[in-house]
Amino acid sequence: MAFEFNNIKGKQPLVDYPWRTEVDRLLNWLEGQDPHIHAFCFDLMISCAYIDATSGVEKSIEQCSHISSEYNSHLGFINLCSPCYTNKNKWTYQKAVKPQSGALGKLSSEMILRFIEKLYPELSEVLVIGGSEAADAVLKHKSGLIIFAEVKSAPLVTYPFVFNVPESCLSGNHEKLTITTSQLRSSSSAIFLHGIGPIPLGTLEGALWPFKPLVDFLIDESNKTIINDSINEWLSAKAAYTHKDRTNKMFFLANASGSPPKIAKDLDGWPKKESISDSKTSAGMDRTDDIKKAIYQSLKIGTNLKGDSRLKTAIISNLPAYRHGGEYVTPFTDMMWGLEKDFKTIDGHEAILSKDLRRAFDFIITLEEPILRDMKI
Repeated sequence: MAFEFNNIKGKQPLVDYPWRTEVDRLLNWLEGQDPHIHAFCFDLMISCAYIDATSGVEKSIEQCSHISSEYNSHLGFINLCSPCYTNKNKWTYQKAVKPQSGALGKLSSEMILRFIEKLYPELSEVLVIGGSEAADAVLKHKSGLIIFAEVKSAPLVTYPFVFNVPESCLSGNHEKLTITTSQLRSSSSAIFLHGIGPIPLGTLEGALWPFKPLVDFLIDESNKTIINDSINEWLSAKAAYTHKDRTNKMFFLANASGSPPKIAKDLDGWPKKESISDSKTSAGMDRTDDIKKAIYQSLKIGTNLKGDSRLKTAIISNLPAYRHGGEYVTPFTDMMWGLEKDFKTIDGHEAILSKDLRRAFDFIITLEEPILRDMKI
């Protein structure tokens, strides 16, 4: 299969979503800031995208009396109610909501591609390919390199949303609401930052909710202290996730935390056999099945690009494989491969010239700790 960049039909990431302008506004603000802040904001935007793409959310919202005096109900993307856990040390089960798997994958892939496109100025063009094409995305570098990429991304932390609904809609603590779509849309809302509290977002009827009010908050210099505190909580979650530190409270608010401790069942009636979030939600490219597929796809793409040194392969994600990178990624980082037909007899030895070798993957392009080799980005 021959790849011709000019013949590839793709589209810009997030072009189908009206709220892309708000993501871009945030990305303009993020230029020049530290990589971990980029990754934190990716998680915030994904949380917004999740609730935007989930239909019938009013059916999954539950009353919660542990948020604050301004809000009385909660909806999250893990099975643990964060306000109960962070404010009252209570292990309250509330079933997570998320978009359908197809929509979820599209959102996370296009979100990270938009982040990469805007934050890495040496990339002149990023196209979403998807479908039956050999690559998920194609990136054009100002140096002339053309990068065919497999995309695997997932948030480290998701942030729940809380609401202030009419009293008539409440049925008891952590019972489902009795509420119509119009009642919910006219209710005030907030995104709940773990360990910090609710950040008001206005009503759901507001323009480009929840993206616009959240971006307004983030780029407002007067909110810098709250944002920095939340970033520190995110960093704590990353450390807990990476080292599987179950003594860190943020461990259970990060993805792929598994089941809660026994005390959750003994004291708070956590349902048997229910996890908070399972390994399928591993952060970034850390899901082992995703790593295996990404490396295989990179090798497969490489077999079709072998004759042109301008054509490269990459794996793109928001975060590197913090848990499984040593076992599943590092062994391939410096691996080179070639084809049997390229063996030559040199000074009586069978050898392959370096120009006939390719890497398992040329780059891993992530918001934190990318593998870029000698490419400027």
